[in-house]
Amino acid sequence: MFDWKRIRRKIAEGALQEMKREGQWIFQRMRKYWGSILFYLVIGVLGTLLGLAGSISSKYLIDGVMFQNLNLLLAMLLLLILTGLAKVGLDAWSGIYLRRVSLKVQNELLAQVYHDIFCTRWQSMSKYHSGDLLSRLNSDVNTVSANVLSWFPSFVTTGVHGLGSLAIMLYYDKTMTVIALLSAPVSLLLSRVLLVRMRDHNKKMRQVGSELMGFTDESFQHVHTIKALHLTDIFENRLKAVQNKYMTEAEEYNQFSVQAASFMSVLSLMVSVLCMAWGVFRLWNGYITYGTMTLFLQLARSLSRDLSGIIRMVPSAISALTSAGRIIEVTELPKEPVGNSVNIQHIEDQKQYGLSIRLQEVSFSYKRGEVVLKGCSLELNPGDYAAIMGRSGCGKTTLLRMVLGMIQPDEGKAAVAAVDGVSEPLGAGTREWIAYVPQGNTIFSGSIAENLRVVVPTATEQEMIEALQVACAWEFVSKLPGGLQGIVGEKGIGLSEGQAQRIAIARAVLKKAPVILFDEATSALDQETGCQILRNIKQHMTYCTCLIVTHRTSVLEVCNRFFYMRNGHLTEDTRSYAQQ
Repeated sequence: MFDWKRIRRKIAEGALQEMKREGQWIFQRMRKYWGSILFYLVIGVLGTLLGLAGSISSKYLIDGVMFQNLNLLLAMLLLLILTGLAKVGLDAWSGIYLRRVSLKVQNELLAQVYHDIFCTRWQSMSKYHSGDLLSRLNSDVNTVSANVLSWFPSFVTTGVHGLGSLAIMLYYDKTMTVIALLSAPVSLLLSRVLLVRMRDHNKKMRQVGSELMGFTDESFQHVHTIKALHLTDIFENRLKAVQNKYMTEAEEYNQFSVQAASFMSVLSLMVSVLCMAWGVFRLWNGYITYGTMTLFLQLARSLSRDLSGIIRMVPSAISALTSAGRIIEVTELPKEPVGNSVNIQHIEDQKQYGLSIRLQEVSFSYKRGEVVLKGCSLELNPGDYAAIMGRSGCGKTTLLRMVLGMIQPDEGKAAVAAVDGVSEPLGAGTREWIAYVPQGNTIFSGSIAENLRVVVPTATEQEMIEALQVACAWEFVSKLPGGLQGIVGEKGIGLSEGQAQRIAIARAVLKKAPVILFDEATSALDQETGCQILRNIKQHMTYCTCLIVTHRTSVLEVCNRFFYMRNGHLTEDTRSYAQQ
């Protein structure tokens, strides 16, 4: 027989451990802003004390009326007005301060998470849908940043107000204090169960929210294809299915939240009624004044509001913890190796003489288990223009990813070397020496100049024109409205595929990297233009090491090295182009 109680306990303990870890992560982020948090906390506590002072003032104000004490009446009226105005001013100031600092926290946290995601190994990051990453970067970061500054001070402020109310009650009537604390044991007993269940619901909501954002993001990325294939109705139905799933989770979460909040509110109401009944009883028997009775009613309502406020903070805290967990999940993925700084600096100093690419018996497989590269060896030296040919799916693009340092070999060595023999394993630290022109459209929204300057921010107009001329692109760019400052849309909207490809090639030329990689980079061009561009590059970049993945035999005329990829094996054909 299964011990279901034990299983549930283990699950709960596991969830609580995760929540503890997530809370520690948020606490680490809070430490950077302790000054702002303490300042906001002081303002909140001052406002709370002013509110309590106002409650006490109202008691003596009523007593002054009952006992016809004009001096007491005027003094308390003045104090009540002053405390009220001061509290309004503090609340307004704290609201403005909170908003300003919250935006700062949000921007800094978003920038840090963005950086961490881009420093993650490509393989690890590729498991996540772009929409899911967007959801974590925006929605989850916003949720955490909103709570980093405000949650702790709000909790303390509410707690101070509650404790202050209890202290005042204790001063005037000990029994009233005991009655006011009746709900505390029940709240503590329920808190653990509520926390675990609320976290589970919140986590499901976040997951479905990521799925919804991923679907819409992918739909907009492929809007041209969806319209061209007349798939609008199908995708609208898929959207409705995802929305229904989201609605189901949202309704379950809202129902549970309402039930939990309603139960705690009823409990709070019962305590307030008991406090009121006790106050009426004491007033009936002449033990307290009307002013004290009014104070008790105010404090009872305040305690009810404080308890309700803390109850409302729980879902907010759970949401922040869940979001923190989702952020931790992607920011703690394995990071790319940065390499040996000494070797990297040495190679940087020598790169003007050209660099070599060395792959020695490298093997690689994706997580699916199928071996894509099997003992491949390759050595390219400055001035080499090598072509790699083979059927689609045989591993050519995977080989380029290894040269880019996006993936690491399971076996063998992959390195870049200076002319004096100093080498460094291919990785994030060696990518700056490589220019890359991938398949497809890689133009960003903005001007032509902005697209070129992403690789060389200080590039002059003349340098950009020269790069465009090498890529056979200046002729059409010069005729565009605005020329270099002409604006193109996302993914090069406004340009043909061939034009976008040539601008991408010009960007690689402008970088003046010692190694340049082409992955079917001339597929959208006619053979004559494609070959002319490669001849221009060969003439323009004397010490360049060039690796070209292609299906076009016409490209071979500009190459001096020829490789073929078959079933994961790389072999070199030592015959000349004429012999082939």
